[in-house]
Amino acid sequence: MEFERNPVVMERTEVTSFNAFLGKVFLNMFLGLLLTAITSYLALTSGFVFAFGKLGFIGFAVLSFVLVIATGLLRNNGLLAGVAFYLFSAAEGVLLAPILVIYTGKSIITAFLSASILFGIMALLAMSKKVDFRRFGTYLFVGLIGIIVASLLNIFLVKSAGLGIAISVVTVLVFLGLTAYDIQKLEEMAYTEGNAFFGALALYLDLINLFLALLRLFGERRE
Repeated sequence: MEFERNPVVMERTEVTSFNAFLGKVFLNMFLGLLLTAITSYLALTSGFVFAFGKLGFIGFAVLSFVLVIATGLLRNNGLLAGVAFYLFSAAEGVLLAPILVIYTGKSIITAFLSASILFGIMALLAMSKKVDFRRFGTYLFVGLIGIIVASLLNIFLVKSAGLGIAISVVTVLVFLGLTAYDIQKLEEMAYTEGNAFFGALALYLDLINLFLALLRLFGERRE
């Protein structure tokens, strides 16, 4: 004798599963950010960040990029993806340590709190599902590539303060959109590979890039 599956029970089970997955994603994202903050502080106070020059920073940047790729490639292996994600978070701490010297503590805290509030607003909007942000995915990734290209050109060729401000403004807009996009993509992820570390990485990158863009726009530099 076959029993029909109750659609209400199925829906409740799916919602519960997604909420549990979302909780794991946000927990790992928070722990990753905490590790980044601790690593930044230790790298600065120990003098480690001053022990290597430009080549050292390039090396850590390459390492961070490799670990981002590794977290994605290892999404089917929770343990290795977790190791890659937390190693990435630590490497980012070293790369971000110089901002503690460049900007005032008040500016850093203000920028991070502002980024967190904007991040939270977009996350709530995404979870309300009033707007399907997934349909804007192509435009957002094109915008992200444009930001990367424009930033490299400005660093090595143009060197324009005005262009730098424009890039930061566009960065804020693009990563606000990516925050909502990634939150909605998490629901698909929860019922496929279900890797909370890969989801945490996506949201970590959204928040960090929002924070850095706001810091560049409104941060007060130390004299």
